[in-house]
Amino acid sequence: MRSKTAQRILNETPEEVRIFVKLYSDIVVRISELLKQEGITQKELAEKMNKMPSEISKWLNGDHNFTLKSLAKLEAELGAPLLEVPKTENKATAIYKVLHKVTPTRKHRLKPQSFKNKLKYINQPSELANAG
Repeated sequence: MRSKTAQRILNETPEEVRIFVKLYSDIVVRISELLKQEGITQKELAEKMNKMPSEISKWLNGDHNFTLKSLAKLEAELGAPLLEVPKTENKATAIYKVLHKVTPTRKHRLKPQSFKNKLKYINQPSELANAG
């Protein structure tokens, strides 16, 4: 059972702060799990990322925020996703919807099938990805 003071503080905490704390803690837990799973120390991770060990420590202790670039580099070094963004539609449909909103006049709209045909390469592996 929560105390009245704890409940009051929780009730007064803005939603974006609650979301931030949950996301941040989920990321830190995921990184810690991957480090343990791969047998990598924070110091070794810092060396791989060309970072100071203190920066890795600050990230994992919540003293320093991650950037999207640092999260991407962490994913690359750890070889596993840290965040998952739900996808509810394919890329071509999403891009079509964005363009449809940008060009609202009927004469500038592309037909969905025509648009998908022109952008069918989006859902195919790129040549660059296969070259590595």
